Amino acid sequence: MSAGHHFAVQYARGGLPPCVRRRVHDYIAAHLDQKITNGALAQIAGLSTAHFGAVFKQTEGMSPHCYVLQYRVRRTQQLLASTEMSLAEIADAVGFSNQSHCIQSFRKIIGVTPGDYRCYCLQDSVHSDGAFEVSQAPQQF
Repeated sequence: MSAGHHFAVQYARGGLPPCVRRRVHDYIAAHLDQKITNGALAQIAGLSTAHFGAVFKQTEGMSPHCYVLQYRVRRTQQLLASTEMSLAEIADAVGFSNQSHCIQSFRKIIGVTPGDYRCYCLQDSVHSDGAFEVSQAPQQF
C-alpha cells in the first residue's frame, strides 16, 4: 500500500487534513516548552476537544498526549546528543514538568536513562567520527 493511498484511506475515515495536521505539528514544535493542552490543539484544528482527540488518534495512531510526550523525548534525545545542557535544563526546555518526569518518560520510550543515552552518544561519536544517527540509537545497545 503506497503512502498516498494509506493517507487517502485515513482521510476518508475522517483523519486530519494535511494542512491542519501541519498546523498542529508546528504548534507543538513551537510551544514544546509550555503546557500543551488538547483544547489548544483542538482550537488550532478548528474542532471540538472530544472530536479532535479521536481524529488525531486516527491520523497519528496515538493520542495527542502520547504524541506530545514522544515529541518531547525525541527532542531530549537530540539535545543530549548535540549539546552540553544539563538534564534539568533539557527537561525544562522541552516542557517536562520536572527532571524526574523526563527521566521516567525517556526510559519508558527509549529503554535507557537519559544519562546512559548521552554516554552512548559520546562513545559513539568518538568511534564513528560523529556520524551518529539519533534515530538508530536504541538498536545499537
